[in-house]
Amino acid sequence: MKNELTVEEYTTPYLVSIPPEASLDSGLELMQEHGIRHLPVIQNGKLEGVVSQRDLVTHAGKSWAKILKVEDIMSTDPLVVRSNDSLSQVAYLLSSSKVGSAIVMDENNEIFGIFTTTDALNALVEIHCDPASL
Repeated sequence: MKNELTVEEYTTPYLVSIPPEASLDSGLELMQEHGIRHLPVIQNGKLEGVVSQRDLVTHAGKSWAKILKVEDIMSTDPLVVRSNDSLSQVAYLLSSSKVGSAIVMDENNEIFGIFTTTDALNALVEIHCDPASL
Protein backbone atom coordinates (compact mmCIF):
# COMPACT_ATOMS: atom_id res chain seq x y z
CA MET A 1 0.00 0.00 0.00
CA LYS A 2 1.43 3.38 -0.96
CA ASN A 3 2.07 6.02 1.67
CA GLU A 4 -0.78 8.50 2.01
CA LEU A 5 0.20 12.10 1.38
CA THR A 6 -0.54 14.50 4.19
CA VAL A 7 -2.19 17.88 3.89
CA GLU A 8 0.95 19.45 5.40
CA GLU A 9 2.81 18.96 2.11
CA TYR A 10 0.37 21.22 0.22
CA THR A 11 -0.65 23.72 2.90
CA THR A 12 0.04 27.42 2.45
CA PRO A 13 2.13 28.38 5.50
CA TYR A 14 0.49 30.64 8.07
CA LEU A 15 1.76 34.16 7.57
CA VAL A 16 -1.16 36.58 7.61
CA SER A 17 -4.11 36.94 9.98
CA ILE A 18 -6.53 39.63 11.05
CA PRO A 19 -8.00 40.60 14.43
CA PRO A 20 -11.78 40.39 14.89
CA GLU A 21 -12.14 44.14 15.50
CA ALA A 22 -10.53 45.04 12.14
CA SER A 23 -12.54 46.84 9.49
CA LEU A 24 -13.80 45.05 6.40
CA ASP A 25 -11.71 47.38 4.25
CA SER A 26 -8.54 46.38 6.10
CA GLY A 27 -9.36 42.72 5.43
CA LEU A 28 -9.70 43.37 1.71
CA GLU A 29 -6.47 45.37 1.71
CA LEU A 30 -4.58 42.52 3.43
CA MET A 31 -5.93 40.02 0.93
CA GLN A 32 -4.97 42.17 -2.04
CA GLU A 33 -1.53 42.90 -0.60
CA HIS A 34 -0.74 39.20 -0.06
CA GLY A 35 -2.67 37.71 -2.98
CA ILE A 36 -4.88 35.55 -0.76
CA ARG A 37 -8.61 34.90 -0.38
CA HIS A 38 -8.91 33.64 3.22
CA LEU A 39 -7.73 35.10 6.52
CA PRO A 40 -7.62 33.39 9.90
CA VAL A 41 -9.16 35.67 12.54
CA ILE A 42 -6.91 35.67 15.60
CA GLN A 43 -7.48 37.25 19.03
CA ASN A 44 -4.85 36.92 21.77
CA GLY A 45 -3.14 34.11 19.85
CA LYS A 46 -6.37 32.10 19.60
CA LEU A 47 -8.23 31.18 16.42
CA GLU A 48 -11.62 32.89 16.52
CA GLY A 49 -12.76 32.24 12.96
CA VAL A 50 -11.99 32.75 9.30
CA VAL A 51 -13.08 35.40 6.82
CA SER A 52 -13.08 34.94 3.07
CA GLN A 53 -12.80 37.39 0.24
CA ARG A 54 -16.35 36.47 -0.71
CA ASP A 55 -17.54 37.39 2.81
CA LEU A 56 -15.89 40.80 2.53
CA VAL A 57 -16.90 41.59 -1.04
CA THR A 58 -20.54 40.79 -0.23
CA HIS A 59 -20.61 43.89 1.99
CA ALA A 60 -18.25 46.15 0.03
CA GLY A 61 -19.80 49.44 -1.02
CA LYS A 62 -22.91 48.97 1.12
CA SER A 63 -23.95 51.73 3.52
CA TRP A 64 -23.49 49.48 6.54
CA ALA A 65 -20.01 48.24 5.55
CA LYS A 66 -18.21 51.03 7.42
CA ILE A 67 -19.77 50.07 10.76
CA LEU A 68 -19.19 46.32 10.43
CA LYS A 69 -16.08 44.62 11.75
CA VAL A 70 -14.53 41.34 10.66
CA GLU A 71 -16.06 39.64 13.72
CA ASP A 72 -19.54 40.55 12.46
CA ILE A 73 -19.20 38.54 9.27
CA MET A 74 -16.52 35.89 9.92
CA SER A 75 -17.25 32.19 10.09
CA THR A 76 -16.94 31.34 13.79
CA ASP A 77 -16.76 27.60 13.16
CA PRO A 78 -14.04 27.16 10.53
CA LEU A 79 -13.04 23.75 9.26
CA VAL A 80 -9.98 22.76 11.31
CA VAL A 81 -7.73 19.84 10.40
CA ARG A 82 -4.38 18.48 11.55
CA SER A 83 -1.16 18.78 9.55
CA ASN A 84 -0.77 14.99 9.48
CA ASP A 85 -4.32 14.37 8.16
CA SER A 86 -4.42 12.74 4.76
CA LEU A 87 -4.61 15.00 1.74
CA SER A 88 -7.54 13.05 0.31
CA GLN A 89 -9.48 13.23 3.58
CA VAL A 90 -9.05 17.01 3.86
CA ALA A 91 -9.93 17.57 0.19
CA TYR A 92 -13.09 15.50 0.75
CA LEU A 93 -13.96 17.58 3.85
CA LEU A 94 -13.57 20.83 1.87
CA SER A 95 -15.83 19.50 -0.85
CA SER A 96 -18.49 17.96 1.39
CA SER A 97 -18.56 20.99 3.69
CA LYS A 98 -18.75 23.34 0.70
CA VAL A 99 -16.06 25.63 2.15
CA GLY A 100 -13.04 27.15 0.46
CA SER A 101 -10.45 26.63 3.19
CA ALA A 102 -9.41 24.65 6.23
CA ILE A 103 -7.20 25.90 9.05
CA VAL A 104 -4.34 23.43 9.52
CA MET A 105 -3.08 22.93 13.07
CA ASP A 106 0.24 21.32 14.02
CA GLU A 107 0.95 18.76 16.73
CA ASN A 108 1.24 21.59 19.32
CA ASN A 109 -2.24 22.88 18.45
CA GLU A 110 -0.72 25.98 16.80
CA ILE A 111 -1.80 27.23 13.40
CA PHE A 112 0.47 25.63 10.81
CA GLY A 113 -1.22 27.15 7.79
CA ILE A 114 -4.29 27.26 5.63
CA PHE A 115 -5.31 24.68 3.03
CA THR A 116 -7.55 26.02 0.29
CA THR A 117 -9.36 24.59 -2.70
CA THR A 118 -6.58 26.11 -4.81
CA ASP A 119 -4.03 24.12 -2.79
CA ALA A 120 -6.11 20.99 -3.40
CA LEU A 121 -6.16 21.65 -7.15
CA ASN A 122 -2.41 22.29 -7.16
CA ALA A 123 -1.89 18.96 -5.39
CA LEU A 124 -4.11 17.19 -7.93
CA VAL A 125 -2.13 18.63 -10.82
CA GLU A 126 1.21 17.77 -9.21
CA ILE A 127 0.21 14.22 -8.36
CA HIS A 128 -1.72 13.21 -11.47
CA CYS A 129 -0.54 15.30 -14.40
CA ASP A 130 2.47 14.85 -16.61
CA PRO A 131 4.00 18.35 -16.84
CA ALA A 132 4.96 17.69 -20.47
CA SER A 133 1.29 17.26 -21.37
CA LEU A 134 0.23 20.63 -19.94
